[in-house]
Amino acid sequence: MVDRCPKSKHILRDGGKTTMTLHTLKGKITFVTVVFTLIITLLVATFSFYLFRSFAIQSQITSTEFNLQFIGARAREKMVAIDSLVKWSTTNAQVTAYLEQTGNRMALTTYDRVKEEVMNNLAQAYVNRIIITDLNHTKLIHTGMTMSESKPVTVSNVSHVLPATFVQNEGWNAMGSDPFMIDPQIQVLPIQRVITKSSSTEVTGQLYLSISANLILDLIEDYAISEGSSLYLTIGNFFYEIRKDQFMLIDTPHTTEESYETAGENTRVYAAKINGHDEQLLVTCPTGYQDIALSQSIPIGKITFERQLYLSLLGTITVAVIIFGLGLTMLLNKLINKPVAKIKERVHAISQSDFSNDPSIEWNDELGDIGKGINHLSSQISSLLETRVSDEKKKQELEYRMLQSQINPHFLYNTLNSIKWMATLQQATGIAEMTTSLARLMKNLSKADAPIISLEDELALLSDYFVIQKYRYGGTLVLTDSISKEFYTIGIPRFTLQPLVENAIFHGIEPKGGAGNVTLSAKDLGTCIEISILDDGVGMNAEKIDSVFSSSTTPTSGMFREIGIRNVHKRIQYTFGEEYGLTLQSEEGLYTLATLKLPKRTKGGEAWQSN
Repeated sequence: MVDRCPKSKHILRDGGKTTMTLHTLKGKITFVTVVFTLIITLLVATFSFYLFRSFAIQSQITSTEFNLQFIGARAREKMVAIDSLVKWSTTNAQVTAYLEQTGNRMALTTYDRVKEEVMNNLAQAYVNRIIITDLNHTKLIHTGMTMSESKPVTVSNVSHVLPATFVQNEGWNAMGSDPFMIDPQIQVLPIQRVITKSSSTEVTGQLYLSISANLILDLIEDYAISEGSSLYLTIGNFFYEIRKDQFMLIDTPHTTEESYETAGENTRVYAAKINGHDEQLLVTCPTGYQDIALSQSIPIGKITFERQLYLSLLGTITVAVIIFGLGLTMLLNKLINKPVAKIKERVHAISQSDFSNDPSIEWNDELGDIGKGINHLSSQISSLLETRVSDEKKKQELEYRMLQSQINPHFLYNTLNSIKWMATLQQATGIAEMTTSLARLMKNLSKADAPIISLEDELALLSDYFVIQKYRYGGTLVLTDSISKEFYTIGIPRFTLQPLVENAIFHGIEPKGGAGNVTLSAKDLGTCIEISILDDGVGMNAEKIDSVFSSSTTPTSGMFREIGIRNVHKRIQYTFGEEYGLTLQSEEGLYTLATLKLPKRTKGGEAWQSN
């Protein structure tokens, strides 16, 4: 008897205790539970981490946007004040009258008025200088907040900032330097305007303002930015990076589409590579004045989040899951492992031919249901063994009867042979030939083991069958075999041609009431072999042809009535495939043509080739 107990590598017993391995049910459940818990934990922790990171990025963007909007609003106030000074200087009647009159009679009063306007302006602290002159540079008014740090400005050198060719207004378009400042490194926002007559567009003078860059720098003096971030100023088509109280002109960054939500309607957030650095987020807020905007970069790789806290959290969760797994192992040992071991012992006893019931494995749970099933199975096995002994006895009786039944076909075959010899001795050749054909048919029926035979053997069976039918109908039937011998090795299911010829005789030629012809032919179509059976009987209509293939059996009156037309078609398809089979063509009163499509294979399954 083979020992079917589990091998020691699956369950290790030591002093009655069972050690868990992955080959045990308990081990598999514990392993799957722990792994599943770890995966869920890692997924949740990772999702939380990236969600937190996304919130951190969005929070920093929102904070940056708010700060930039606050600074931009304060800068806009100063710029609007400067713009009001520009408008006053280019439209004031006293200034225009001074530039239009001959001589310098109004020079002092006009100078005082301009200085007063500068001193009353909200942004007066950032007006380095204001210069008003006529087109010919014969008149000059010059004042400002940096006169002590300035070189002299005269009618002869005022063309450095207001050339005579300047007759068209320009906006705030770039940072620059003031050529009249003693320190040429001081950056200013230069503004140039033309002064026209109040009653026309005729240009009568020119205006130059030098606005200190501190207008922006003072606003960001206490502005705190994180490491790796930078502030930027956009003026028209110029992009400046603010470094150590200086505006450094750099290339405008190439940006992608916006991908973050912002509070401001006009605020834009891009991913961009700025001045050759790694990709950063660029938050841009317009000041609301002309096309001047402030921007701040946020390094994507340095978004502040507690990475160490995240790793610590993962470590803590992992340890907790392992402890959970150990506790689960102990619980499973009590709830599952011991009952399973009991069931395994019972199964081993059954394998040793012990089919008695064991009530101790029938608990009130799922494992108890298995135990009940095992007890029921053992009872069934015992019953089956008894049944098998009885069946073996019946089988011996059936085999004996089958041996007896095999005597009958052989007895009939031998009897037909005796009749043949008696007919030969009495010179009844027709009876001898008919008996010989019937004997061969009976012999083939009794030995029909191979389902596929050669076409040559099938034609021999058909010839024997036709001999019998020829004598039956008194020689009015003619079978013409036009099949070339090169097709004789083609494989064909046994008794395929006979039912078709039988159908041609009984349903085609016999109803005609006279002589009839059946013609056999074959041809190579390249991909398959086509065998045709043509009769000149009464034919069939389309409805009759459809009924032949739709019926499960085709009624015949011959000796092979169980093998109908549809049966032939289905047997060919079952044997060779759906692309092969039988088709019928017929015309009432003229003919019926049955066509078989067979594969180019021999009865052994080898590829067939024509000679």
